[in-house]
Amino acid sequence: MTNKQVIAIFIIGVALLLGAFWAGLNVVKQEPAANSNQARPANQNAQNASANSNAAIKPVPSTSNTQTPPSSDARYVVQVGASFGTADKANELTTQLRKKYPSAHTQNPTGTDTLYRVRIGPYNSREDAQQVANELATQGFKGVMIFPWPGN
Repeated sequence: MTNKQVIAIFIIGVALLLGAFWAGLNVVKQEPAANSNQARPANQNAQNASANSNAAIKPVPSTSNTQTPPSSDARYVVQVGASFGTADKANELTTQLRKKYPSAHTQNPTGTDTLYRVRIGPYNSREDAQQVANELATQGFKGVMIFPWPGN
């Protein structure tokens, strides 16, 4: 093999390496913009769960309904992630959550609302809902909130 051939192979290798690097930067740069109004995809939540296992885990702060205190027979649902613009994205997360939480469901938009929500429950007590919310937070899910169940 001549020196010219070795140099040509080296230049091609560097060009391929730079092309792959540029393509990776382009994908990373576009990904947050595409998901800015949506929760992270389910596979990212699973990947981050192991990364977050070593971090200090904070319980999810409970949300309270300050307008009207719930009655003693109130029930609660746990909302996971942000709201979704499409049913497909919401159903993807719902399918993942049903493996551990069979009561996970996608709430369709109502009235002027155009967003889909993923919820788990209802639970008979706020403590039960809080326990599930804390479990989800330790698994790396973001935007976990507790709401009174509208079916009370």
